[in-house]
Amino acid sequence: MWKVLLVISSVVLAGGAYLSYSNMGAVKEKAAEVASQKDTLEKRKASLEEAKVQVAALTQSVQTLNDEAEGLATEKIDLDSKVVESQSNLKAMEANLASSKEALQDARDLVGNIQKVEALQKEMIQIRTQIEESEIEVTQLEGAVVTAQVDADRLEKVASELSALRTDQEAGIIRGEFQSQIKKAYNQWGFVIVQGGNDQGVVDKAQMNVYRRGMPICKLLVTSVEPTETVADIIPGSLAAGQTVQIGDTVVKTVRAVAPAPVPVEAGAAAPALPGAQPAAPQPAAAPAMDAGGAAPDPFGGGVMTPAPAPAADAAPDPFGGSAPAMETPAPPAPGAAPAPGAAPDPGAAPAPAPGAAPDPFQ
Repeated sequence: MWKVLLVISSVVLAGGAYLSYSNMGAVKEKAAEVASQKDTLEKRKASLEEAKVQVAALTQSVQTLNDEAEGLATEKIDLDSKVVESQSNLKAMEANLASSKEALQDARDLVGNIQKVEALQKEMIQIRTQIEESEIEVTQLEGAVVTAQVDADRLEKVASELSALRTDQEAGIIRGEFQSQIKKAYNQWGFVIVQGGNDQGVVDKAQMNVYRRGMPICKLLVTSVEPTETVADIIPGSLAAGQTVQIGDTVVKTVRAVAPAPVPVEAGAAAPALPGAQPAAPQPAAAPAMDAGGAAPDPFGGGVMTPAPAPAADAAPDPFGGSAPAMETPAPPAPGAAPAPGAAPDPGAAPAPAPGAAPDPFQ
């Protein structure tokens, strides 16, 4: 009997040892995964701190530009005052010149009086000298007025350029041409990383289009800008059916139609047409209210973002350590706008058409 119990005890101990060994391997794998996630989180925190430092630097630059604009405005006021003073002096000189001419004419009328010829000649010489000096002063004042006007025009142009630059930055408009490629794509998380940043003129809140072999893939909204790369969200509803963003896809800025500023014209005169001006884009209707579930509406008309279950076991991990947000089912593209579902991806896509060459399929 004791032999049977001994055999059973040996079997139980062997099974316990095997289970302990298996659990030890699983624990080690779990610890390694936790360590990897912690390392990723630390890197993202460091990147966030760098972004905060850059935002502080940009804020300081904006404050410096504001101070310079105020200084230029003060200098313009001083120059305007000098121009007014110079015009007043010019009018006084013109009055003196007219008076001198009248005196000269009176002197010419008195030339017939022989006894006063010498006195009149001396007086005429003095008047002529005064006239020459007045003409020199008038010439100098005219030059000063022209210089002041040029300086005033230059200051107005600088102030207008600073105001336009600030307005474009606040509106998320990229100045100049911008074309780049997708550096990294996180389709399951709804964002991508684009090569090129604020060194290439990219600003926050800017919109971009993604193309592959000339066909539109989706639209992007810039959420974070660094000197050499940009983080952008995939705008819900803009992704073509059956497509995903891939590394190497072409990225170009979205060309927005801007209404030209009104130009004041005289009564009865036709307003000059601006070359290359585009009509203003129609204003969208009021933003839709939040749905019953409390989800925020998409500002670009792509529907409402709703939460989704956790990602599948084979899904790529979230680089920030969070759960994967659900991407809304993209709206079907216009006929002929996107390739057929299941087409083979092509990282070496052809560049998108130049702005203005073809209508934007996302507008």
